[in-house]
Amino acid sequence: MCTQMFLKKLSNRKIVVDVLAVLFGIGAWVGVNGIYVQLPLLVQSAPEGWNLPVFMVMVVQFANLGPILYAIYNKYLAWGRDHYIIYGILGGGALSVYVLAFVHHKSSYIFGSEHSTYLLGLMFVSSFVGCTSSVLFMPYMRNYREIYLVSYLVGEGLSGFLPSIVALVQGVGGNAECRNVTSPDGSSKLEEYYPEPNFSSKTYFIILGSILFSSLLAFVSLNKFAVAKGERVKAAANFETVAMDMNAPASYMSDTNWSMSKQTYFYLLGMMAVVCMLGNAVLPGIQSYSCLPYNNIAYHLTINLASMALPLALCSGFFIQVPKIQVLSILMGVFLIFGSMIFYVALSSPTPPLQHSWLGKAFVVILWVCTSALIGFIKMCITTIFRRDPGKGLYYTGIATQLGSLVGAIISFVVVNETGWFRRYSPCLDVSH
Repeated sequence: MCTQMFLKKLSNRKIVVDVLAVLFGIGAWVGVNGIYVQLPLLVQSAPEGWNLPVFMVMVVQFANLGPILYAIYNKYLAWGRDHYIIYGILGGGALSVYVLAFVHHKSSYIFGSEHSTYLLGLMFVSSFVGCTSSVLFMPYMRNYREIYLVSYLVGEGLSGFLPSIVALVQGVGGNAECRNVTSPDGSSKLEEYYPEPNFSSKTYFIILGSILFSSLLAFVSLNKFAVAKGERVKAAANFETVAMDMNAPASYMSDTNWSMSKQTYFYLLGMMAVVCMLGNAVLPGIQSYSCLPYNNIAYHLTINLASMALPLALCSGFFIQVPKIQVLSILMGVFLIFGSMIFYVALSSPTPPLQHSWLGKAFVVILWVCTSALIGFIKMCITTIFRRDPGKGLYYTGIATQLGSLVGAIISFVVVNETGWFRRYSPCLDVSH
């Protein structure tokens, strides 16, 4: 049954356009996700330490300036063409990652505190690409037949998968150790030691920049190749205006072929906002505290395997039908339970349950992977539902995504930096005790 459905979905479509749509989707968040999966190495030397993830989450939210600027542009510059904007931000994103390869380790003092200004500043550029993609890239795919939206979403999921593959090959060198170091004055003290990975972060970021550059080339091809032009849903003269019709009425009020009650419409948007609030901000902000107490390898595996689970969940759109709203509600409940468990483990740092047992390490990795898979699947289902909306459904989906992420980032930053609830683990604590 699944095979027949898969073959049916492959028929009457251009595989070349699917590939280009996937590569285009990769460019949406590959910069942010790629920097994020380097966290097991970056937190070792960053002045922010274990709090670096929450600073990165805030930087991503500052990049919501992108959607705001695009909304202003769309309102007052009706003559503009969206594909020129996409060329610019994809090119700028690729350049920023290439530069990051050479300056990611540099820091400076701001208001008397040392910060990873180069890393966070260039991450802002990559985040600008990702945040703007929510209200530009995905709606832009409405210019093409509906079957290519899932291809784009798979590519967006692969923006976490591909960097994770590279990071797994890179490795983290092993778990942190506590060593007795003798200082020049003859005194000795215990210090953490981190083994070297298989290749440096510099090499990793060069690879990441090349992936983002290939996404730019794919988008150029998507607009220039005749085979891709033939898959547009409107004539070439009109297709630029499809992506963001800001004056279109909400579909639950206007369309006869696609109907949804007002309550369900806003319920799904609310669900998307909550998923993004937790999945894009709150949980990533505390991930170091939930994983690093088990060891550095557990943290490394959690980040990379969880990033892989997301595109696999999105790929399910090729094989199964979108479930009913009731089923989505049940999955949402399971996601909230898993999220609560992650929060509890993070609060238990530096001595979480089963800390020195392989069961504890396996538990935290599996918990994060399952949570990430649920995030991807729920987002895919909601996006697919709103894809059939002839009005502003996809636009409102992007707004819900960014609004939820913004609220989550503020919560995460305040809780991690101001409450003192989360405490760092060090292998030297075990030695001293």
